[in-house]
Amino acid sequence: MLEIDPGLMVWSLITFAIAVAVLWRFAFGPLQRIIDERSAQIRESIETAEATREEAARLLDEYKGTLAEVRAEAESILERSRKSGETTKAEIVDEARKQAERTLEKAQQQIERDVRTALNELKGQIADLTVLATERVITKTLTEADQRRLLEEALAGIKMDDLGPRGTE
Repeated sequence: MLEIDPGLMVWSLITFAIAVAVLWRFAFGPLQRIIDERSAQIRESIETAEATREEAARLLDEYKGTLAEVRAEAESILERSRKSGETTKAEIVDEARKQAERTLEKAQQQIERDVRTALNELKGQIADLTVLATERVITKTLTEADQRRLLEEALAGIKMDDLGPRGTE
């Protein structure tokens, strides 16, 4: 069986106490310091990471705000460009329409002048032909003054406006 020796037990306790004191002094103390330093480093890393995360979140929000402002400004510039383009287009179309109207009006005026000139020439030719025809029909029975009087009466009976083109009034 087991025998209990009090001397061995005392020496075992002393040895155990010395071993714990040596370990405490040279092993547990430095190990605890290393563990404490490592914990402090981990805490600092966590704090730094948290600060970096907060800074990144702030920068992200700032970036999103700036991006929204840039998009809004780009939309504004595009809208102003569209409006400017539409205004310019309207001005160009209006100016082209006015130019076409002026050209048409000038053409109509030229046509009217040409018609009047042609009618006057026709009137003169009719007068000459009438005189010539009258001379042949009447031969020498009428005097030249009578012929002129008859011609003027005939011309007075002709309405020159009726000879012009239709729809130019």
